[in-house]
Amino acid sequence: MTAPRSLRELFDQLGLTEAPSDDDTVVMVMPVDERTTNTAGGLQGGLIATMADVTAGQLAARATPFGHAIATTDLFIRYLRPIKIGPARAVARILRQGKRSVVVQVDIYRGNDDEVGATATVNFAAID
Repeated sequence: MTAPRSLRELFDQLGLTEAPSDDDTVVMVMPVDERTTNTAGGLQGGLIATMADVTAGQLAARATPFGHAIATTDLFIRYLRPIKIGPARAVARILRQGKRSVVVQVDIYRGNDDEVGATATVNFAAID
């Protein structure tokens, strides 16, 4: 694997892609394989946080008047159980939208039993 030249190229190398969604959510999936796992065989925690941030950001950019003029102000993640079989699936939903901010909830599901492996709350602020 060569060093990515952009975030899009990094996401392509990791296999992070958007999946169809029937409702007001954004869904992204990532394989769980030797490229993405830690020494215990689970999806690496930083990649889980990246999935949450990217998925939440896609939803916030599409569903708010801010568009891509947003920035993550904080991300809280709780790791509940290891994600050892994929694909991992991140589902983002808007919890609250204000005049200059939006709060998004993201649940990351395990591929083998559809249990929640991690959950995150991501806050975004509109930027000028």
